[in-house]
Order: sequence, then structure tokens, then C-alpha cells
Amino acid sequence: MAEYPKELKLKDGTTITARLLEPQDTEALYGFFLKIPRYDMLMYKDDVSTRESVESWFTSPSYNKLVQLVCVKDSEIVAKGTLHNEGLYWSNAAEIKLLVHPDYRGLGLGSQMFHLLLNEGISKNFRKIIVRYVMGNPSFSKILSHYGFEPETVLNSYIKDEKEGVTKDL
Repeated sequence: MAEYPKELKLKDGTTITARLLEPQDTEALYGFFLKIPRYDMLMYKDDVSTRESVESWFTSPSYNKLVQLVCVKDSEIVAKGTLHNEGLYWSNAAEIKLLVHPDYRGLGLGSQMFHLLLNEGISKNFRKIIVRYVMGNPSFSKILSHYGFEPETVLNSYIKDEKEGVTKDL
């Protein structure tokens, strides 16, 4: 695993600290998810806008994430990324999930976080990195394209937004 914390420089000159998620981050992580548009969080199976989900899914030691990173500015979490292989049945595969606070999008933070997580996957000898995301996010599509990722499958109407009653592609 790479050394953390790391200082990341954004396009506007802002410095952000990337570090491993810690158990005491529960409240800050919950606050972070409350600021993320609902549409962006549909990739998660659980409703991460509830404190219970944050406490159990993201901070419980019973869930074995390979790497959980957060980016912090002035003690506020502004990005969250995970490399994990939970729920995947192949030992050569891992999945990256990444969310960036809306105020920090377009500044290169998502790209730098993705780079860190991808390098973690490569260093752990994963041959297949899976990225699931809700279609319609041009910034994230650009990041994936930059790193050579291409859609292998689009699951049409796969995700149902229970609150809005509409389906989305994954």
C-alpha cells in the first residue's frame, strides 16, 4: 500500500489531503454523503444517506475494504474512494467506487483519487478493475477514458431510484 497521507494539488491551487478512512470519520463521512446529489449515490446498494448505513457499511471492521480513502480540506471530507473485492467472486478482480463533493468537481480531484485507487489495485496484482457508475456523468466518463477504461456492459434500467420511481442505467 502507498504511503498516506498524501497532499494533492487541485487545478485552482487548493491543497487537499488524501488519507485512509479512520473509524472516527463516521460523522464527517455522514455529512459528506448528505451533500452528494442523490443521483450520484444510486450506485450503492444501500441508502448511504442514513447514519446507520454509514456506520455499518463504511466504518464497521466487519466489512473488508482493501483501501478506503478520503480527501479532506479543513477537516471536511470532500471525496471518498474505495477499492474493494467484496461481492466479487474472482480473486483477480477488484472494484473502484468514487464520489467527489460537487464543489470540488472539475478541479482534478476525481482524477487524482482514481489514479491513487487504480495504483493500489495494480500494486495488489488485480488483473481486472471494475467500475460501476450511473450513466450520465460526463466528468467521470472522461476520467475513465483517460485511464483506458471502456464500457464493457451497460445495464439498461438496472437501478431504480425508489424515491423518484425512475430507473437509471448502470
